[in-house]
Amino acid sequence: MLKESRYVRLSNTMYRVLRSSRIPLFLHRKSNHVFTMWQHLILLTIKQYEGKSYRMFVEWLVEAHYLRLFLGLSRIPHFTTLQKFTDRINNALLEKIISSFIVISGTKHIIVGIDSTGFKITHASQYYAELTGARRKHAKLSIGADVLQQIICNSRIRRAPTRHDNIDFRPIITRTSNILPLSVVTADKGMIVRTIIGW
Repeated sequence: MLKESRYVRLSNTMYRVLRSSRIPLFLHRKSNHVFTMWQHLILLTIKQYEGKSYRMFVEWLVEAHYLRLFLGLSRIPHFTTLQKFTDRINNALLEKIISSFIVISGTKHIIVGIDSTGFKITHASQYYAELTGARRKHAKLSIGADVLQQIICNSRIRRAPTRHDNIDFRPIITRTSNILPLSVVTADKGMIVRTIIGW
């Protein structure tokens, strides 16, 4: 019997999500079939959870004996294998996976909260940007989440600066309502008022 570490529990949850979202085991019929998409996606999830680089994560994986057994890894992937797989993931695939988390929770209706935040997409410091005249790049992330389950149901990422966050309100509500019926919708006053005016 495998030791129930947090990584095995996380992997088990991811298996349930991937099964629910009907993600295929392989992207292409003629792929080499050494690693499945499910194995790649679970490894990338744990890599993100650990906050490690690709190189460091693969080295960490050497010591993660129980996790490798649970995932059925015949060998440890090279770090570039994970990098290349990341580049092949498209938004539609990610949306299917994200939306399946709320489905497997068993809830019947979503009490959705919508909010946005901005973040830097470069590692350049403010000093370096001012010194070189480089433009600091930002992105805007808008999410719709079930506030009771605290599960993200939908997200949208845009380059910033852009117009007000209200342009994301309708798409997120529409796509979230396609997952499960909505019972309540909450957002900050600015987003709701601007959206109603421009609806």
